[in-house]
Amino acid sequence: MDSDMGQPVTNKTLVETLQQFKNEMLSHFDAKLDTIHNSVHQMQDSLNSMKTTVGELEGRVGSNQDELSRLETRIKQLEKQNSYLAEKVEDAENRSRASNIRLLRVPEGSEGRDMIGFVGQLFIQLFGQDKLPSPLVIERAHRSLGTPNPNPKTAPRPILVRFLHFQDKLNILRLSRDKKELLFKGNRVHIYPDFSAGLMEKRRLFTTVKKKLRDLDIEYAMQYPATLRVHVEGKKLFFRSPDEAEIFIRDFSQQSL
Repeated sequence: MDSDMGQPVTNKTLVETLQQFKNEMLSHFDAKLDTIHNSVHQMQDSLNSMKTTVGELEGRVGSNQDELSRLETRIKQLEKQNSYLAEKVEDAENRSRASNIRLLRVPEGSEGRDMIGFVGQLFIQLFGQDKLPSPLVIERAHRSLGTPNPNPKTAPRPILVRFLHFQDKLNILRLSRDKKELLFKGNRVHIYPDFSAGLMEKRRLFTTVKKKLRDLDIEYAMQYPATLRVHVEGKKLFFRSPDEAEIFIRDFSQQSL
């Protein structure tokens, strides 16, 4: 067969052409393979680096988890210690108030300039001289902190009274419970033990329960520090939380139907 140039194509020429084409293709493939090999090596290096980094991160995470567990344990210990110390502080505060009472609803200014003398005479007026044969020894008496409010609709500041003898405090509280209604200048006066704010809040949680007990005509009393004592059917029951008392009231009401 003739070529375009009119010259015959010999087998030798064809073989040489094919060999040249083969060499060119192999050279091209080799270059491509080298590029691919380099890319694979780079990827392998990157993967090895990533494995190392992941391993380090896993080690750090494990270490952090151990530290977090240790800190959580420590926090629980500190919370427990803090709760214990808070209870001790509150108990100490309430023990320091053991001989104190609070007088509520006594009009501002009634005491004049002599609060201790006024309080002593107030007790005689409320309970009668015959109920207080021995003079009460009052160490201190004062209004709670704050500025008196001239608005007559605003409750007067409480009067805090500290007795020298603890028994005098108990006697006043007993007389107050027995008489039930205490009047001074037409105002109903209330007398309560003087507790810390924390303990007052714990006792206040029983308010709803106590109202239900009164509605059921069940005798009750609050015992120190914040325990409700119920006297029913010749038995004394003690409740340390309002929820416990609520369960008792529910069961008692159902039995009474």
